[in-house]
Amino acid sequence: MPDWIVVADASKAVIYTQEKPRGELEELTNLVHPQARVKESDLVTDAPSIPTKTSARETEDKRFARDIVAKLRNAVDTNEIRGFYLSAPPQFLGLVRDAMDDHVRRHLRGDIGKKLTNLPVADVQKAFAAFPTIRD
Repeated sequence: MPDWIVVADASKAVIYTQEKPRGELEELTNLVHPQARVKESDLVTDAPSIPTKTSARETEDKRFARDIVAKLRNAVDTNEIRGFYLSAPPQFLGLVRDAMDDHVRRHLRGDIGKKLTNLPVADVQKAFAAFPTIRD
């Protein structure tokens, strides 16, 4: 079973797979969340509503974080992966962590509070080199 390396931000997540320790990362799939690029004013309706503590942007970010965790949960539950590593900007990383239940969290092998989504795969691998099984 491989490990996954998930590199995410509020608008997309790239999932890499690593078949063997210190092996090459291969891009497995992308998850996109186009609502992250929509203006805040376009995310809300004109209908009067009860004021909330959460902005429409934060609601969308939380929704995407839950989508990422659902993908991870499915991979863990079906024994598709041994575990996973995660990188995201600090605020979004917190949302993804908050969306995890204990079962998924036990498979998190390490995380980095940094935006790596636009980097080439070689740079992503270097960023995770501090973790023993990711070293190249």
